[in-house]
This record gives sequence, C-alpha cells and structure tokens, in this order.
Amino acid sequence: MQPPKLIGSVERALDILNLFDLRTAELGTTEIAEAVGLHKSTAAGLIHTLAAKGYLTQNPQTRKYSLGLKLVERSSVVLHHLEIRRVAYPHLEALRNRCGETVNLAVLDGADIVYIERLLCPRALGMRSEIGKRALAHSTALGKAIMAHWPEAEARAFVRRFGLPRVTAKTITDEEVWLRQLAEARELGYAVDDEENEEGGRCVAAPIFDYTGKPIASISLSAPVSRLSLADAPRIAALVKETARTISVNLGAELSQVVCHRGRGNVVGD
Repeated sequence: MQPPKLIGSVERALDILNLFDLRTAELGTTEIAEAVGLHKSTAAGLIHTLAAKGYLTQNPQTRKYSLGLKLVERSSVVLHHLEIRRVAYPHLEALRNRCGETVNLAVLDGADIVYIERLLCPRALGMRSEIGKRALAHSTALGKAIMAHWPEAEARAFVRRFGLPRVTAKTITDEEVWLRQLAEARELGYAVDDEENEEGGRCVAAPIFDYTGKPIASISLSAPVSRLSLADAPRIAALVKETARTISVNLGAELSQVVCHRGRGNVVGD
C-alpha cells in the first residue's frame, strides 16, 4: 500500500516554523518566502494563518515574526504526557538536592539528545540546559549513556549517518576511540562528557531502561569542571546510576536489566 499523500500547505507551514531556532529569533515576510521558496503572497497567507492561531507573533516595531506562545502551550502538553518525565521527577529532585548541581533528563532523537526535564543547580555558577534544547548526542554523556547499550553495528551505523562533528576542542571525532568510550561506558554503567560538548563543563550520565530492557532515556548530573573533577566522577556516578536504576524499575524494568555495573577501568572521557 502506498503511503498517504502529504499535504503541501501543511508541509510549507511547518517549514516556516522550522526556520526559527536559537540563532534566528525574527524573520520578515520576504525573508520567510525566500527561505522556503514561496511566492511572497503565498508565504504571507501562511504566515497570517499561523499568527492568527498563535503559532507566530508579530513584533509591532520591526513588523517581523517570531514563534508564538501557542507552541509553548503545545510543548507543555507533550511533556506533561511523557510518563518518563512524571516518574523521574521526584528522583531527579532528590539527586539535585543531594548533590547541589544541575540534573538533566533527556531522550535520543536522531543525531541529538533532547532535554525533557532539568532541575537547575541552586548556585550562581551552574550548567544550564533548557527544556526542549537539543545537543549532539555523540558529544554528550547523556547520548553516550544510551548508545553504549546499542549493538556495535548500530553504533557504527549512527556514525556513518551522522558523523562525529567537533563541538569543542575535546570532542571525540575518531570512530574507534568513540566506540571504545561506549564500550567502557557499558562496562561501568555510566558515561562522562569531559568538556566534549561545552567548554568548562563536565557531565556524568546513566541510562534509563524500559520494561523490555531497552535504553529509552538517560539522566545526568552536570557541573563546571571546577566542581566536578574526574577523580570525583565515580562517586557522583554511583548516585546517578542508582537514581537511573530506581526510575527504570518504576517504569517496569526488571532488576536484572538495570543492575549497577561494577566494571573496572578509567572513567569514560578520562
């Protein structure tokens, strides 16, 4: 059976929304029309419709458009219905309160991890990860913690498809070195991002499993390198792993699937 036909006007409307990102806050009608390859009058009609429904808003000074609050409302509904977020929240809160550092919950989406929950460090200097923010999975402890439990062939396929682009000077861009990181993370039960995704930041992450034993998310504790040394990472990792284990069990995972690893060797990223 052939797949259902895509609706062109809906595709174009979504293309318009996807033009906006962290670097592009506002766009004018002409800019939007050129970016999506539409006649200005056609683009104007789509823009007007999106604005009328609250998905775009117009700046009265610049006459340019930005994303509207309706998207925040819709994303809140999605996040509310994510069972993993609901189940994880009290355990993330306990970990944050115990360690006094930022705690994150994320899922994998293509080449990225997407933050679906974050509890900020109460200190003035802390790592900040916005809910809904994306980061390249290969350079984050959150992404590596999940992919460490993939078959090697699947991990290699990920590299062939997305590559290992450099994010910072310490990002691992060599496939074999990266695969060894995953193997070590699988053995230890946790992964470390040592300034690989953000200069000055270090992160320790552990996977969350569902009832089938599949890694479906990960949690992490992140902090400036001045407050989270590599020597202290195993101690923090033990707390992160125990929290991930508790969340996994509450999601229906069997104890045998989420037993804390006691592997030997250097910390991943050391």
